[in-house]
Amino acid sequence: MLGLKSATFGLDIGFNTLKVVEVKGTGKGAHLVGAAELPIPENSLNKNGIQKRNELSQVIRQATLVAKPHRIGANIAVCGLPESLVFTKTLDLPKMNDAEIAKNIPFQAKDFLPLPIEETYMDWQTVGILPDGKIEVLMVATPKVIVDAIIDTVKLAGFELLGLDTKPVALTRALVEEKDTNGYLILDIGAQTSSITCYDQGTVKLTSTIACGGDKVREEPTSALKVISNEVMHSVKYYQNRIGQTQVFRKIILAGGGANLPDVARIIEGLLKIRTEIGKPVADIKDYNPKFASALGLAMKEI
Repeated sequence: MLGLKSATFGLDIGFNTLKVVEVKGTGKGAHLVGAAELPIPENSLNKNGIQKRNELSQVIRQATLVAKPHRIGANIAVCGLPESLVFTKTLDLPKMNDAEIAKNIPFQAKDFLPLPIEETYMDWQTVGILPDGKIEVLMVATPKVIVDAIIDTVKLAGFELLGLDTKPVALTRALVEEKDTNGYLILDIGAQTSSITCYDQGTVKLTSTIACGGDKVREEPTSALKVISNEVMHSVKYYQNRIGQTQVFRKIILAGGGANLPDVARIIEGLLKIRTEIGKPVADIKDYNPKFASALGLAMKEI
């Protein structure tokens, strides 16, 4: 109903700010229409939903109007789900078809979700076959109160919500070429938290969140980056154990506002002995700032 040519924009609601991005075109041919970042009330989006929805909706609308180099004209948004409020789990299932997987997942989820199944929205994707022949499935669950609050707030701002994406999916869309099957670690350093994404064989394989972000790095760079690096290495070892082989990740791709802090790439590379650099977007974006990586990936989602 929306029409294949309808324009969309990415909406990334963070801890202290929200970001909006609109691009035209797809993949490498995409170019920036406009982008903006505006402050929001502290703790606007938390486990209880969105506080002060009217106020936050006004900030969303204002951000689209002040975006540079051009204001955002799209009326359809793709919003990111905050990693700290998303439950992600990689499941090992016997060989079965999609219908059987869909029936099986809620039973599996009961064992690890911290809230009742009926209070969550769930989605899943098959991401590979393990050496023992089992199917590897990446499952994502989000509290309904979060999703419903985002839908309501976007509507209050006068926009339509096309969909919700997890930030790891958005980041890989923005920073990794579609047909690239190499292994990468994407480290998104936000204000309060950081997320690690293991990307391999053309898809997101594993994600994790660390309660350490750019604010801590700014205060105590050495100790904070050690904490983050240790968690990255833990994720690497966990993934290698899962697939039963020593997977070599070609590099660590940095994203988020914390990637702009002095010497972050150099220190992490020294600690982990893995090439580390600020990610370069697939799209043709001049003067790219890594703090817009998630919003850019959301904007690049096609209808």
